[in-house]
Amino acid sequence: MAGLRTGTVVRKEIVAETLIRFRLAPESGHPFPAYEAGQAIALSRDDCKLTRKAGVGPDGKPIREPEYDPWGRQTVGPLTHYYSIASAPSDTAQHGWLEFLVALEHGVHGLSGRLSELLFGEEGDDGACEVGYQDRIGGRFTLSARAGDAASVLMVGTGTGVAPFVSMVRELRARDDGGDGRRYTLVHTARTEAELACRDELFEIEAAGRFDFQYLPTVSRRAGTAGMDSRIGLGRACNVVRYVYGLPTAEEEKQAQARSEVTRVAADAAMERLVHPQLPAHVNVAELAARLAPTETALLACGNPASLADIESTAGRRQVRFERDTW
Repeated sequence: MAGLRTGTVVRKEIVAETLIRFRLAPESGHPFPAYEAGQAIALSRDDCKLTRKAGVGPDGKPIREPEYDPWGRQTVGPLTHYYSIASAPSDTAQHGWLEFLVALEHGVHGLSGRLSELLFGEEGDDGACEVGYQDRIGGRFTLSARAGDAASVLMVGTGTGVAPFVSMVRELRARDDGGDGRRYTLVHTARTEAELACRDELFEIEAAGRFDFQYLPTVSRRAGTAGMDSRIGLGRACNVVRYVYGLPTAEEEKQAQARSEVTRVAADAAMERLVHPQLPAHVNVAELAARLAPTETALLACGNPASLADIESTAGRRQVRFERDTW
């Protein structure tokens, strides 16, 4: 059975208003277990504001509301949550810490709670806080378990779902033999440019050319795209994957299939919000499609449940091997 230990946050960076990156040092005398890129670990605190699931939103994410005691105060108690590790095993072997990407969760009426709020801390906090963890790292969302004999690996990460892929890419960069001969492509989607965590490092890894790697970041909101880096494209991850494989966007498809007045109105409203997929300026869609030939490609995805369900459907329609993170 995995032991419970207490680590210390040794560095915290506010990436965007609702996104942080932090490093966790292990309990003194107890280094983190060895692991593979893509795996996860359970983190915990005993003083979290507790919430309960109140439903599921249209994006597939759970809707949570505060849990109150008989006196109307939000309940405080222990909470454990699994987080994918963003650091590479080679980073941990050299420096000792694990790195994570964590988004701040909001419940109904914008009320916060759960573990993420404590990790964010108060304004001006340097991040030096204690975090519990299980002394076991696990999961099968790794290249050795999921990529098989594919010549090309398409990694699709939405929001903090990019974390296991950052770990994989960092570990491939650390190899001395120039990678493993595969073609690696990372589609990384966030709401805004600021939320594309690790993008500068990923651009640098792509430019260094130590292994065959192409980085394709996109943003899913129109606001704030004026003057955006031309190396960043547009569109939700599911629509970018559809575009590469020659399919209409999910919104266009729903509009074409609408039969009743209710479904037509909903489809028209979705079309008004649609951000059409657009690849970064330097990427040619025909060349990308050839790079990601269905018979040669394994598609690994992590992140937003609704987006992943659509990506899985696209993979099935194009007969691409599909694997998703199941933590």
